Amino acid sequence: MDVKCPQCSSHQVVEGKIYNQIDYVAPRAYFRPGGLKPFSFLGVNVRLENRFFACINCGFLWSKIDIAQLIRILKESGTPQTKKRLGFNEEE
Repeated sequence: MDVKCPQCSSHQVVEGKIYNQIDYVAPRAYFRPGGLKPFSFLGVNVRLENRFFACINCGFLWSKIDIAQLIRILKESGTPQTKKRLGFNEEE
């Protein structure tokens, strides 16, 4: 595995998973983007793949999510300010 830390560029990186105390076998973790309209609750979470990386030099932790799903959520439920900042056209 040749992974480089996106924060400090170190190659001192380890792969792992995130567990919670309630469901340590297969935790259901999601990412909910900020900048959504108030009361946006349904269909605004992006499931995380439980594969994370951590840098032993700077402590940065990262993973990857479904970018198409994230963009869809932001286009559908993002505030006008969020859409403008991200370059989403109101007509899209």
